[in-house]
Amino acid sequence: MRRKSFADMNCSVARTLDVVGDPWTLLVVRDLFRGIARFDDLQESLGIARNTLTARLTQLVGNGIVERVEYQPHPPRYDYRLTRKGRALGPVLLTLMAWGDEWGDMGEPLVVTVDRTTGRRVTPVFVDEETGLPLTDGRFETRAADA
Repeated sequence: MRRKSFADMNCSVARTLDVVGDPWTLLVVRDLFRGIARFDDLQESLGIARNTLTARLTQLVGNGIVERVEYQPHPPRYDYRLTRKGRALGPVLLTLMAWGDEWGDMGEPLVVTVDRTTGRRVTPVFVDEETGLPLTDGRFETRAADA
């Protein structure tokens, strides 16, 4: 069943969901962040049907989130790599993971985020750039940009 497109909605959340709102899409991006780059490896990691993975990768490439890089000419074989736009989804995934760790009732996290240099466990926090205040603080709201 094909879902309704949100591309024409006047809402950044809806438009973003139109690009990355399918659960398989975010899981593909997650695995690309983990360094899994080849189709067969992605399929094995995710346990996803080939046609579904092909569709998600095609969408990600079409939206400029992923690029295909040939690693073998005969027969042609490709790695899938995150673009700058794709790497910008990193904080989104970390925030979703932190939310799931806190609110998902799944026990201790299976995966943690660490500083590559020190190995210290880190917790993502989304803050206002100017004040440093966490955006979970009740003082923040969203408004129309022209208000």
